[in-house]
Amino acid sequence: MALTIRPAAPREAAALLEASHALMRSLFPAEANHFLDIDRLAAPNIRFLVAEEEGVLLGCAALRISPDYGEVKSMFVAPEARGKGAGAALLAALEAEAKAAGLPAMRLETGTGLDAAHRLYRAAGFIDCGPFGDYEESPFSLFMEKRLPAPPVRRAGPGEDWAAVRALVAEAFAYMEGRIDPPSSLHRWTAETFAAEAAAGAAFLAEAGGRPVACLFAKPEGEALYIGKVAVANAWRGRGLARALIEAAEAEARARGLSTLTLGSRIELAETHAAFAALGFARTGESAHPGFDRPTSIAMARPLNRPPVPVT
Repeated sequence: MALTIRPAAPREAAALLEASHALMRSLFPAEANHFLDIDRLAAPNIRFLVAEEEGVLLGCAALRISPDYGEVKSMFVAPEARGKGAGAALLAALEAEAKAAGLPAMRLETGTGLDAAHRLYRAAGFIDCGPFGDYEESPFSLFMEKRLPAPPVRRAGPGEDWAAVRALVAEAFAYMEGRIDPPSSLHRWTAETFAAEAAAGAAFLAEAGGRPVACLFAKPEGEALYIGKVAVANAWRGRGLARALIEAAEAEARARGLSTLTLGSRIELAETHAAFAALGFARTGESAHPGFDRPTSIAMARPLNRPPVPVT
């Protein structure tokens, strides 16, 4: 019979968990053991899996789901069952759970000296990282992370959850609060505003776990396609989603026969200007909001016939 990975109640794997906990107690001091007991493994935010062959449980593993990552917990394969691929199969199944939940990364804490476990994690694509969550640096702990693939960008349709899109933009724009004057136009935009803007031009989304994690809105202005409300959820930054949104907007501009992408950014947000410059935009001017006698925004443009921007 083939090896099977399936969901289970943690108590079903009590013998495996007790063996795992006993091993950890024999290797590390109490303060260095971070395993979860059976009751805590039954929490609603935990996915618990077992590896089974011919009705015999060979191993178990769990994924604790947090907003920004999934943590691998309780990974254990019975000594007599090792070498059958149960560990790798459990880890792959946890990754599938993390992707289904729309998580950008998986993380774990494991004990130093557990070389076989380290080899398993590295073979699955995990790399060393620093402490996360409530963990602290410890000579007994090794921390690892695997970033999961970013979702694809697609064109938004009329039936989107625009309230969720607005919430995404509010999260991404929170860093502007108290820095820009006048305040962001987001304060005036409702879910209906987002829907209307998409209908009047175009909007692009990326989704993970059934919720939007990146967006961009665009509308023609003369020979240019003006882009705005470019937002990436905090947990998904650094994953190339902003670049993918810009490329989608460029394809839209070409399809409309336009020659340039343009945007405006508040003058106080130097880091935002640098981010758009890295995506091929150049500063083209300044402007002031009504009632201001100083520049409040800068204009930037990216010609469609520019040389390709190298991916870094």
